[in-house]
Amino acid sequence: MSAPHVTIAGGGLAGLAAALRLAERDYQVTLYEEKEMLGGNLASRTLRNSTVIDVYPHMYQAWYRNFWQLMDDIGVDREKSFTEFHSFHQMRRPPGPGEPPPLATVTDVYSARHVVDNLLSGVAPPADALVAGYASLDLLAEQLNPTMFLENMSLTGFLNTRTYMTKAAIEAYEAFVTRVWAIPAYLISAADCHAYLTYCVAEPDTGAFLARGPAEDIVIKPLTKALEDAKVRIVRQTRVDAVIRKDDRVVAIKLEGTRFDPRHEQWVGTGEYRTEAVDDLLLAVPAEALSKLVRSGNAGERIVDANPKLAEVLRLTSQRVPMLHVCFNRKLEHVPTEPMGPVALFRSELSLAFTDISQVWESPEFTGRTVLAVSCSEPYALAGAHPPEDGHTIMCELAEYLDFEAGEKWEDPASKDVDWRLTRYHSNLDARLSINAIGTDAWRPGPSCEGLANLFFAGDFCQHDFGITTLEAAAATGLNAAHEIVKARGRGPEIAVLKPNMLPEELYLLNRYAWLPAALAAKAWALPGELGEKKPVDAKDEGSLLRYLLTPGLPARHRHPGS
Repeated sequence: MSAPHVTIAGGGLAGLAAALRLAERDYQVTLYEEKEMLGGNLASRTLRNSTVIDVYPHMYQAWYRNFWQLMDDIGVDREKSFTEFHSFHQMRRPPGPGEPPPLATVTDVYSARHVVDNLLSGVAPPADALVAGYASLDLLAEQLNPTMFLENMSLTGFLNTRTYMTKAAIEAYEAFVTRVWAIPAYLISAADCHAYLTYCVAEPDTGAFLARGPAEDIVIKPLTKALEDAKVRIVRQTRVDAVIRKDDRVVAIKLEGTRFDPRHEQWVGTGEYRTEAVDDLLLAVPAEALSKLVRSGNAGERIVDANPKLAEVLRLTSQRVPMLHVCFNRKLEHVPTEPMGPVALFRSELSLAFTDISQVWESPEFTGRTVLAVSCSEPYALAGAHPPEDGHTIMCELAEYLDFEAGEKWEDPASKDVDWRLTRYHSNLDARLSINAIGTDAWRPGPSCEGLANLFFAGDFCQHDFGITTLEAAAATGLNAAHEIVKARGRGPEIAVLKPNMLPEELYLLNRYAWLPAALAAKAWALPGELGEKKPVDAKDEGSLLRYLLTPGLPARHRHPGS
């Protein structure tokens, strides 16, 4: 019997994981990717001088099971290729010219061993920090003792309904979420955040990891080699443009060549079409592309005609997160090195956060200098007429926190601090992040297609058990789809999807009520400061005097007129 053939559309982590597991079971696999680089949002871009930078700076959580198993199987050594970190930082604007920016640091935020240190860290007044921490316990307890319908609530909405919550606690919680996921908390489903937290708190003293180089070198190249060794046929710069259905099967796909349009930062078709027959088809493309594919073809021959529910994929949303990779000609002061970790900029209008990749990347280009990967989680606040103008806007706000000269415009030769040769801004219009928006779980496709026996789906927007869309979610959905293909074909051993560790749900319920008096007491302690807040002369200042006095580590502040 000849080996079954599987066609995969999409060379992101989901498609790559599925391709490898199927090829290991002697399936013939052809994978099409519309870009010239593999990896999707885990991909890297090559600059004109051959320097490689990542589309996004990724944090690889220790609790990932399927991702790390994949790395083990392709020979990637976690200890040699990744650096573990345990801390996150919050940086405030310097109180005056030449002064250092105040920095607050939290370590292993879910660990009981660091509770006191984190409460006194300065990310919020201690009472508010305790309230923010209790909010996670309260959210986790919703599984056994629900007080609301989480599927219809955003994370911000959940926080605002809790009677013990304070303004400063909400601000601290939302800042942490934005720093970790690069998406504002008001866009995130509380139910999905709950699922994600169950895995984080189960391993509270394990950190996360940063790759010691671009993802292209650390992850994608080893994975590509493993695929090629397994005889997977990889076709780049080719897009699956349409799917042709007949009765209860898909029978062919329409392919188009692609090229990158640098002006609009999009991959566009070349008009070179061809049609190819398929046996089994796995669509591991973003939700927007999937919505187009299920609607392609003539009426009566489309995928949505066989499965009308797939039309609802259009409800799934995503957001671009622009990235500024800025290389300096020197080591900047006040960028935290010990402990190392991502940094959120407190009350940044653009919701900026950065990771100092020069601390971990083993690149001679970065020796003796600081290189920051800066994310902008409020892209709608960028009002530039062209990408370089938006990049300069981000650079200018970054300069409000760190001591360097941004210049009057993009690539301003007067700015001696910035190495413009290695500095790039990308709007990331071609690499949008899936959003765990409220009420969308019901519209996420499963691994197989009801009504079409040989059509399968994968991608971090598909159904999975991990809540927030992560690399683990992408890997697991690829494995889920491959498992369904193996089950349908009845050929090859089962493909296992590994589950992370979890604590008993009763423990969350116990802690909800055990810690509730402390949370209410913290609310009462913070309330006088909250009620006594005056609007400061500078809107970037810290608020009430009482709250300021209860927050360790802040600099002396100026006296307000009339105070």
